[in-house]
Amino acid sequence: MTFSAPNGRLGRTGAALAAALLAIAPAAAFAQAPKPATSSAPAPKAATSSAAAPKLVIVEEKKDVGTVPKGEVVHATFVLRNEGKADLHITDVKPSCGCTAPEYDKTIKPGAEGKIVLNVDTKTFQGPISKSALILTDDPEKPQITVFVMANVKPYVETSPVGFFRLQALTGETATSTIVLSSDEADFKPTKVEPPNSYIKATLAPATEAEKVAGKGASQWKVTVTTTPDAPEGLLGGYVKVATGAAKQPELSLAVSGYIKPTLSITPLSVNFGNFEPKADPVKRTVTIINNNLKNEAFQVTKAESNVAGVKAEIVMADKSRAQVIISVDDKVKKGVFDGFVTVSTTDPAKKEIRIPLKGVIL
Repeated sequence: MTFSAPNGRLGRTGAALAAALLAIAPAAAFAQAPKPATSSAPAPKAATSSAAAPKLVIVEEKKDVGTVPKGEVVHATFVLRNEGKADLHITDVKPSCGCTAPEYDKTIKPGAEGKIVLNVDTKTFQGPISKSALILTDDPEKPQITVFVMANVKPYVETSPVGFFRLQALTGETATSTIVLSSDEADFKPTKVEPPNSYIKATLAPATEAEKVAGKGASQWKVTVTTTPDAPEGLLGGYVKVATGAAKQPELSLAVSGYIKPTLSITPLSVNFGNFEPKADPVKRTVTIINNNLKNEAFQVTKAESNVAGVKAEIVMADKSRAQVIISVDDKVKKGVFDGFVTVSTTDPAKKEIRIPLKGVIL
């Protein structure tokens, strides 16, 4: 059965609908079309520079040299191989201790071997020790590595009560310290002692029965060091060297530690007024002098004089061991730069006269 739309309206509507469907169809077909297949495999990586890089291989990272005599310098050699395809550069070797000095090959060719030598000074050690050094290289995979040296430091010559000399004195005085050396070695017989400088004297002699240390070797010697009265103020250091005669430890180094203290402490040691304009009230600076010599109970600062016109010095004794020198500039001083000193007289035998430099600029 056939129906016809009145006035032909359905026919026109159907034609319009058909046209719309025809327009949509190609777009839908395009949207549903399968995408071209893509490979899931990753893109090949760019060649890295490691193919032509150096490669560090250390044959042995730890060296145990066994028992060594105290005072001997241990030489530990570490062999390095370059198994890479470029030159290996050792850029630095950093020991963990000042007792260790490194020597090393800076460049190792591909396929070749090099070495690092760690020289460890054992004179300040006793018993088991372990020292290390950090090696820095241009190997991209191993830029740094640590090597170790181990040893058992044996003192074939022992020291009592300690292994160093402790000295302390005031300027102009002397100080003495003694160490007893002992050993069971048959050939132990000290023959020579050498002090570190001219103001420390050293002597060597067999220990008396009263001086011998119980429980130590039958052969005992004493080393005595003494500072001279002209020893300079400040820290004492260095080593006293003893030729022991013992084949296993032929030389012994004994450290010196101490201080020569000034009989007078002066603060500050010089005076700088800087740039200033004098006013009605004088500009003042104070220098403090302290007596460190307790034996000098009658300590006094007796005089203080300036060699600069317009600059005066006044003494104030704070107590029996301390004095103040008050330096002042009055308003009558001439303009310009002044440069001179204040001379201070004291009852200290070692420092009867002190010169304190002073300077300034008057605007």
